[in-house]
Amino acid sequence: MVPCCFFVAMLAPLVLALEQSPDMVIKEGQSVNLECSKKKSSNRAMYWFLQPSEKNSSLTQLAYAFEGLNAEVEKGFERHFKSSKIEGDSISLSIEHAFLNDSGTYYCAESEHSGWALQQSPDSVVRVGDTVTLECSASRKDMTYLYWYKLPMEKDARMQLVVNSVEGGKADFEKEFQNLFQSNGTRNNHLSVKIQHALLNDTGTYFCAERDPQ
Repeated sequence: MVPCCFFVAMLAPLVLALEQSPDMVIKEGQSVNLECSKKKSSNRAMYWFLQPSEKNSSLTQLAYAFEGLNAEVEKGFERHFKSSKIEGDSISLSIEHAFLNDSGTYYCAESEHSGWALQQSPDSVVRVGDTVTLECSASRKDMTYLYWYKLPMEKDARMQLVVNSVEGGKADFEKEFQNLFQSNGTRNNHLSVKIQHALLNDTGTYFCAERDPQ
């Protein structure tokens, strides 16, 4: 049987101009390593996105990394995709044993702002059962995408995406946060999240992040 081919098209990145791997075609079952380098060394966050080849497919975030922290691969992709942390000005994404349905356009993006560059709620200590509201305001008025991430207190814990929201849209919570967390979405570059009846395992560091729509 003739092996199927897998097409990776590297096009213009989402946020700012970057240097990244060229277009490539490989055989199904081979491994792929995609490289991306920042243009601005001051930028503190980098991302990988996938636009599948299927018609009318949506853009999916695969992985992200903040300067000085390990990269995180989004839930559902962690077994098949691996991302390096930001090393110097570069980040890489590897795919082991590529499948035909991995075909698509892979975008690398960088962002000038990460969770540390926004106005957000100060540190707080609450009792179990209390209600907590996290407030985040974008530092620039043209930001349309806002995110909340959680870094649990446990040793070697991984940063988790809690919610994302586009300006004027609803809040899209990850499954594990849907029951106790509430939000009305992003309004006027502001995204607040309410934790109803906080539990002990809600303890952690919460980061707000923004993304330039360009």
